[in-house]
Amino acid sequence: MTLFDLLFLASAVVSVVCFLLILASALRRRSDHLRGWSLVLGSYLAGYVLVLLLTSLLSSRRIFAPGQRRCWDDWCVTAVRADREGTSPLPACAATLNMRTWLAEIQVSSVAKRVRQRAPDARVELEDEHGERYSPCATWSGRGTNPPHAISDPLGPGESFSVFLPFQLPSAERPAGLILRHGAFPGVLIIGDDSSLLHRRALQRISVTP
Repeated sequence: MTLFDLLFLASAVVSVVCFLLILASALRRRSDHLRGWSLVLGSYLAGYVLVLLLTSLLSSRRIFAPGQRRCWDDWCVTAVRADREGTSPLPACAATLNMRTWLAEIQVSSVAKRVRQRAPDARVELEDEHGERYSPCATWSGRGTNPPHAISDPLGPGESFSVFLPFQLPSAERPAGLILRHGAFPGVLIIGDDSSLLHRRALQRISVTP
């Protein structure tokens, strides 16, 4: 847990306390207290949002090297490699004119000691070398797994599995890396988080098979 995570939790507590004081002032018809606590809450939230947005706009993008594991608490992912269509025995997506299918391998792992977990809101996009992003053209591919895994599948303590996702890119483009979205809340409200408002998503670079 980072300093900004603790600041978010403290801010949530402050907001709840101020709201309760505002509610109590309204019920007691104490207009002076009502205005005072409303001003305190409004000023604090405005300052927090301003710092959140400025941090997002001024922060550089986080880049993870190919094969580097990235974790949210005990749930982790690693961008392994991307293969062009033809190296996979299973056609993942329908053929499209001037488009080429790439199959990205992602390793999902857990560093938990006791808890079984999953990331139901996780989703993946592929970014090309010019910054364009693409969603998977199919839910999953079964290469190398029986049955195939989805990125949101549960896994036990210390377990891991591979996920294969197909993407279609213009024929002239090559994959640069993966963008992983791990749900919106509470990251969208945490200062400096990759998923916070206006912050550029971290890029997990991926090895590309020649």
